[in-house]
Amino acid sequence: MSIPIPLPLLADVSTEIGKHWSIGPNPKAGALVGNVLHLDTMLSTLLVALVLFALAFFVRRKLTSDVPGGLQNFVEFVLEFVIDTAKGQIGEERARVIAPLAFTLALFVFLSNMVGLIPTGGLFKSPTADMNTTFALALTVIGYVEVKSFRARRFKGFFKHFVTPPLLAPILVVEELSKPVTLALRLFGNIASGEIMLVIVASAPIWLQFVLAPTWSFIWVGFSIFVGAVQAFVFVMLTIAYYGIGTETEGH
Repeated sequence: MSIPIPLPLLADVSTEIGKHWSIGPNPKAGALVGNVLHLDTMLSTLLVALVLFALAFFVRRKLTSDVPGGLQNFVEFVLEFVIDTAKGQIGEERARVIAPLAFTLALFVFLSNMVGLIPTGGLFKSPTADMNTTFALALTVIGYVEVKSFRARRFKGFFKHFVTPPLLAPILVVEELSKPVTLALRLFGNIASGEIMLVIVASAPIWLQFVLAPTWSFIWVGFSIFVGAVQAFVFVMLTIAYYGIGTETEGH
């Protein structure tokens, strides 16, 4: 015997999915400038940016070469982890170059993944649950990598890796063009699906919410934090890997 799904639940879920899958015009009512700007995403991104600016300000203000405080310890731990991980993939010299971008991406993506867990009644959502944000991040990363690759390999070496070997040239070009797409969709899919699940539970019948309430908050929030951290890590590792491949000059 199947359990009927209430129509309001289906409507809420379909609206939420449509909102997350929108690129460009925002289907959510209340968007600015002819219903084009994603106000919820913009507010959430601004919130993350303010947190990062505040973090940088306080760390810079309290920076010391003596016994560091907890916040400086945290920042140094993350930065050293990024640098050490990059060293193992691309060597110390290039790791020092990519470390500032990778470190910033790690913090921004992780905090963005966490915003959707804040109970604000829909005012804020994870910026990374919006494909406009993930594609912007992916295009920024790939654009940076291509510029660094061109500088490292020069004109001849840069274009040579697209046609070597010649028979694989179409595949190599498609592979390069697919990088921002896969980078963006991987992050978007994992974060957006979590927020859609939250909507499903919140829109469920009262009796079902009562049954799920005792365990849902702890289990799902903990799982969401874990997934958010993993996705931030994956995004940063792929950024380092793409940079390493793009700036490899041996054989070029």
